[in-house]
Amino acid sequence: LDVLADKALVGFLKVIVEINRDIQLLSYRDDERLLSDNGKVFTPRMGFGLHAGWAIEGAVGSLQKVDATYLSPHVNMAARMEAATRQFGVSTLITRNFFKLMSPEAQVQCRKIDVVTVKGSNVPMPIYTYDTFQSQVFPELRAPKFSMLNVQDVLNMQAESYESSMWMTDPDLTQLRCLATPRFKCAFEKGLDDYLGGRWSDARESLEKADHMMASNDIGGDGPSRAILKYMKSYDWDCPSDWKGHRPLTSK
Repeated sequence: LDVLADKALVGFLKVIVEINRDIQLLSYRDDERLLSDNGKVFTPRMGFGLHAGWAIEGAVGSLQKVDATYLSPHVNMAARMEAATRQFGVSTLITRNFFKLMSPEAQVQCRKIDVVTVKGSNVPMPIYTYDTFQSQVFPELRAPKFSMLNVQDVLNMQAESYESSMWMTDPDLTQLRCLATPRFKCAFEKGLDDYLGGRWSDARESLEKADHMMASNDIGGDGPSRAILKYMKSYDWDCPSDWKGHRPLTSK
């Protein structure tokens, strides 16, 4: 199962890279018809929620077109994670169920960003992300020299021959997380620990530091740090007396 989970995350991360590498998609950024009122360029972005659990498959549609649909609380959980990527300013949100299935090599590259409860459950659940810096140039994909294979053939071979070492060797994966330095991770982890432990004044200092370290990121800072800071600010930075180390997730 660890290979299956790892490959699922890799697949989504590769989609994120291709969104920022594809020449046709990149051309939209210069299309004047897509400019916002303030002149801001149009940049395609996607968010992904990863969860693991059972589901019931069924058919929907008509005689002309039939599609498969999936129903279960776990499907709803994945949808909630996808929606919450906007709240946390990240491209991926990973539940504890999915995180536990991944290999240790993949887990170490992910970042725990909060502990939340979702609608319909009072069980606290840690959530994670894989940091993605998208506003950068990704090298064009090329087939090896003197090879009869095309780029798609090479990609298919790489997908089939997955090894956990690729988290340290794959250029796309390492380039995506280039801003998540050990120094940044240390600052964020301290801030998260203090936040969950009710030491909000210390948490504020560390998370503001972590946010500043991510100033070059796509949103000009660190989304998870800002989400927690916003939540603490709603309480005037004073930890509630009934704080239990988790909060409800507001995104549905």
